[in-house]
Amino acid sequence: MNQRKKRERITDAERKEAYKEASRFVLDIAKLVFAGVILGSIMDMDINKGFVFGVGLIIVICLITLGGLLYYFAIKKY
Repeated sequence: MNQRKKRERITDAERKEAYKEASRFVLDIAKLVFAGVILGSIMDMDINKGFVFGVGLIIVICLITLGGLLYYFAIKKY
């Protein structure tokens, strides 16, 4: 009764597909952040637009880099 289940290892194809889906997700988030920055700057609100652009640009660059890394892992041969 106290036996442990044998852990199943994921295959390379499953790993690649997971990396590819994660890459798509992160890049979609980057697009949404970029659109939010653009919309935030267009609207007539009392915000510091330079700060919004700066922070938004840093976040978008980080997300695009992460998405690229995940895509690289998806196409990498094991």
